Amino acid sequence: MTPTQKQAFFDASGMHASGLTFDIRLIAGGVALICALIILVGLMHYLHSDAVWDKHIFVVSIFALAFVLMMIFIYIA
Repeated sequence: MTPTQKQAFFDASGMHASGLTFDIRLIAGGVALICALIILVGLMHYLHSDAVWDKHIFVVSIFALAFVLMMIFIYIA
């Protein structure tokens, strides 16, 4: 992108941030998503168990993960 296009993008997006701040927020969001996917893959072994307790742990963990991601994205925004 040319500097003029970059400035037009920042002006149109309504972000009151410089390019560096935008890049840091974008990287933090990406890292949060990648970590969430890794955690989700780690939690998948609870679904292969026959115990009801493990399935409850999985559901509670999914809700906790969603809550933490929501808080991270609210803070980034």
